[in-house]
Amino acid sequence: MRYVLVVGAGKVGFYLAEALLRSGYRVGLVEADPARAAKVAEALGTTVINGDGTELEVLEDAEAGEATYLVAATGRDEVNLALCQMAKHRFRVPFSVARVIDPKSEGIFKRLGVDATISATAIAAQTIENVLPSNGMRLFSLFAGGEVELAELELREASPATGSAVMGLRLPEDCVLIALIRGGSVSFPRGKTLLRAGDRVFALARRGSAEALKAALLGGSA
Repeated sequence: MRYVLVVGAGKVGFYLAEALLRSGYRVGLVEADPARAAKVAEALGTTVINGDGTELEVLEDAEAGEATYLVAATGRDEVNLALCQMAKHRFRVPFSVARVIDPKSEGIFKRLGVDATISATAIAAQTIENVLPSNGMRLFSLFAGGEVELAELELREASPATGSAVMGLRLPEDCVLIALIRGGSVSFPRGKTLLRAGDRVFALARRGSAEALKAALLGGSA
């Protein structure tokens, strides 16, 4: 059974641990606040170690050396970064995940070897942005840490792709058309598929290629 060690039992850590336990993981928790540690232990029916997660003895008590994943979920970026560094270099934890409070800090975390970062602020902003159409293109889902986007584009009469076959489109290399909705029916575009005004086209594209995809299908500069 894979062991996940979560350091920080606030709302984020608590709900994560609860979900992981339901999914069958073995979960360890570390929480610095004694009252919070006791409350979470009672709510989850599991042991919560009360202590400072940046102390080696506390992580040893929490069996950090047995963890497949360590999730640093405290409310302080510097603490979460230190936790991930200790997990990777002292306890050889294969995969570290850090909660990031300030989205500007994500680059530092990644440069210093943190395997994955989660920024609630950035996710909320991106989610809101994604559901708002921008000149005919909507990016409503993100994959692979935000590197690949699922784009929805609606063709207009004046769109350069309207009336063209898929094989004749000059699409960026890092994108592929995956579905087309026309008149309520879904089809899968192939080379000879002719695109029409009103078509809703779905494509996967690397983030850097999204604007070029938009230019190819809807017009305008990339």
